[in-house]
Amino acid sequence: MSVIATFVISSDSFPLGHAIEQQSSAEIEIERVVPMRQEQFPYIFVWNHTDFEAFERTTRELPEIESVSLLEAFGDGRLYTLSWHDKQCPVISELVDNDGVLLSATGDPTDWVFEIRFPAHENASAFFQDVTDCGAVEISLKSIVREVDFESVEKGILTDKQEHALETAFEMGYFRIPREAHLDDVADQLGVSPSSASALLRRGCHRLFEHKFT
Repeated sequence: MSVIATFVISSDSFPLGHAIEQQSSAEIEIERVVPMRQEQFPYIFVWNHTDFEAFERTTRELPEIESVSLLEAFGDGRLYTLSWHDKQCPVISELVDNDGVLLSATGDPTDWVFEIRFPAHENASAFFQDVTDCGAVEISLKSIVREVDFESVEKGILTDKQEHALETAFEMGYFRIPREAHLDDVADQLGVSPSSASALLRRGCHRLFEHKFT
């Protein structure tokens, strides 16, 4: 039976942590992906970064990163896609080698929190041991739970921001017919721009639909 493990990794131990270390309010959210090759990695959202050009420049200088491309700009964030050099980042390579599926990952200049689904407890243990053995990553296990059914894994599908945005929109009547609230209303309630609110809602819905129908 599959398990969902939550790991906390020091930002000093993860390449993208260095890209925002000079921005105390910055956050990075990594989009979920099913790893197929070592160099693949999901899209990332960068939030609340006051100097995105500096982020892009610093990221391109990281030895683990092959390329970074801007896909979309929001009021308070940017969406990028990354290409990683093979085997340069132990967290990524060991996740692939141990058959892990990234559910979510968020980081700030201090810590990164990774939620990963593994086919069995043994895979999660092997991932933790392999990353620890590399000696370059400061990692700790926060929790590990067995995946029983859709109800039990739903909490692991969404990031906190996405869950809050969807819950807020639902309670305000955004999804009702006819709508009782518009996107601008939801954005005001969340305290973000309409484009950011739209991104949170779309990504949250996509994650739920992907898990349910694939």
